Amino acid sequence: MSTGALGSGLPIARFFGITIRVHWSWLLIFFLLAYSLATYLLPLSDMADGGPWWEGSENLNRFTAYQARHPRASREEIAGALGQRLWPEWQYWVLAAVGTGGLFVCVLAHELAHSVVAKAHGIEVAGITLFVFGGVSRLRDEATSPGAEFRVAAAGPLMSLAIGGACWILYFVLGRGIPEQARALVFYFAFINIILAAFNLLPGFPLDGGRLLRAVLWKVYGSIYRATAIAATFGKVLGAIFIGWGIFEVGVTLLGSGQFTIGPLWLVFIGLFLRNAAQAGYQQMALREAFAGMTVGDILQPEVITVPPDLTLDRLVDEYFYRYRFRSFPVLEGGRLVGMVGLKDLQAISRADWPATPVRHAMHQVREANFVHPDDDLLSVFRKMTDADKGHLPVAQGDRLVGIVTRHDIMNLIQIKTDLAGEARRKA
Repeated sequence: MSTGALGSGLPIARFFGITIRVHWSWLLIFFLLAYSLATYLLPLSDMADGGPWWEGSENLNRFTAYQARHPRASREEIAGALGQRLWPEWQYWVLAAVGTGGLFVCVLAHELAHSVVAKAHGIEVAGITLFVFGGVSRLRDEATSPGAEFRVAAAGPLMSLAIGGACWILYFVLGRGIPEQARALVFYFAFINIILAAFNLLPGFPLDGGRLLRAVLWKVYGSIYRATAIAATFGKVLGAIFIGWGIFEVGVTLLGSGQFTIGPLWLVFIGLFLRNAAQAGYQQMALREAFAGMTVGDILQPEVITVPPDLTLDRLVDEYFYRYRFRSFPVLEGGRLVGMVGLKDLQAISRADWPATPVRHAMHQVREANFVHPDDDLLSVFRKMTDADKGHLPVAQGDRLVGIVTRHDIMNLIQIKTDLAGEARRKA
């Protein structure tokens, strides 16, 4: 899946100039998946001599029945009585860790395929983030043509199919020539990569299948905006299906056995994620449509409240922060922009020292992240403000302050353009 929604996380590696990050939620799925493998799937594979886990269900039932009749018998005694040879339990956990780590390597390969093809088409890649639902390639821009969109979207599933196919070949060619534990892992990687490809090919944006659908609709209608709206609707419907499926499974389980299991809840979580991601993808495209051709110069406010560098911090608080209620102010000296002073700068200095401390000793130097230029693309500036959680940014030419751009003004512009566009569509 490719979206720009997840940008946080711990950087762990860099491939092909692309930074790989791990989101904290990845740890959750790592432990849950490892636990599931160690306590369920791998023991079943063990009872199938390293084969598909569903083939071990009959032997597991025999094992459970014997255990019920002989509650004091050890695991090894039961296996011997049934003519089974089981792996040591510690191997389940080691193999589970390898299997879980290997899965995320496969997810990373899937996302790297997206990113490498995107870079080949001139699309800037912000990075890849591994998180609770797998991985996401964070692309800073959209493809410039339906063909490029199709190739970028297809690259991930093709990579997963290639890995899965290679593992299937290894599994059948090597057969019993490798240890059962290795056979179990090879089969698992074959199976999970095929499932990964199949899931991502579902026709709902922002899944890869939804992006392939968008590419086709873009080619048909000649409008990426219209194509995104339709593909995002498919994504929201698909999400609703997963939510309904999960709720149905919860109900069936409770009515059937009276026991609650977490499995169906994953369907609900996936459905919620798909619906939210589809809506976010559509909104991002709506922003691009609203900001098309607009620059900071089209919306900047030329009147800016600035502070002198020799003003003391206690007066800065009383005369500026309390009065205007901004979180930061540009600092001008002789008409030149020399710095920015914000609440964090104040908090770094003891309150008792404010009356004797001038702004110049508290302000931070102006860096590229602190200001924008009049000819900057408005969408990129809006993203910059959102990523940095800033309500406004000064607009400068060289060291001269020419105005300020606020997130409030941008949001008002979006609302006006959206309302006018909706009215035009209704009249059409």
